[in-house]
Amino acid sequence: MLPEIAFNLSRGCGNPTGFSNLQRGDVVVDFGCGGGIDVILAANKVGSEGRVIGIDFTDQMIGRAKQAVVEAGLQGRDIHFHVADLEKSHLPGGCADVVVSNCVINLCPDKDAVYQEAFRILKPGGQAAISDIVITEHIASELRDKFQLAWSGCLGGAITERNYWQAVRNAGFSEVQIVARHNLTPEKLQAMACCPGEDFCPPPSESDLALVEGKVASIKFTAAKPLPT
Repeated sequence: MLPEIAFNLSRGCGNPTGFSNLQRGDVVVDFGCGGGIDVILAANKVGSEGRVIGIDFTDQMIGRAKQAVVEAGLQGRDIHFHVADLEKSHLPGGCADVVVSNCVINLCPDKDAVYQEAFRILKPGGQAAISDIVITEHIASELRDKFQLAWSGCLGGAITERNYWQAVRNAGFSEVQIVARHNLTPEKLQAMACCPGEDFCPPPSESDLALVEGKVASIKFTAAKPLPT
C-alpha cells in the first residue's frame, strides 16, 4: 500500500517501475524521486536484497520521501536519498542496474547532461526506464515562455521530441524502445501545468490550453547501456 504523502505528491506521467526490467537484488536510481512513490514501488520489486537510491533537487522533497518510506514500512531497507542535480549525481560510475525517472527530466535545463549522467552511473547492460513530456508540434514563442515561467509544473522545460531522442542517443544509449506515446488531453495538461497545485501555479487559460492541445505528448520508453564489445 502506498502512503498518502507519496501519492499526494506524485505528479508523474507514467509508472517507469512498471515497464522496467527490475529484478530482485537490483540497484535502482530514481532521478527526481519527489515524494518517493517510485522509490517505494522499486523497493518492493527489488526486495530486501536490492538497493534503491532517490535523487531530488530539494531537501524538502527528500524529507517527504523519507517520511513516505517509513509510512510504507520500509525503514531498515537499503534505501538512500541524496540532494543533487540530476546532471551531476555524485554517484560512482557503473553503480546502477536500472535508472528510472517519472516526468522530471523535462524540467532540467540540460537534458544532454542528465542522460550522460544516467549513462555514466549505469552498469554495462543496464537499463533506463523513463516517463517524460515532449513537444510534438510548433508552439508559439509566447506560449513557450509560459511553459518556462508560469507553468512551472511538469510541462516546464519540455523540448521537441526530435531533440529529446537526440539527447538520449548522444549519451550512448541503444535499444531505445517506446513503450507508450500519447498526446495529453486538455484536462491532463492543466493538471500538470498547475503541479504541485493551483495555490503554487496559476492554471493556464482555456485559450492557452486550446493553442497547445495536441502538441504535447507523454512518452514512456526504455533504453540500454551497451555491453562492451
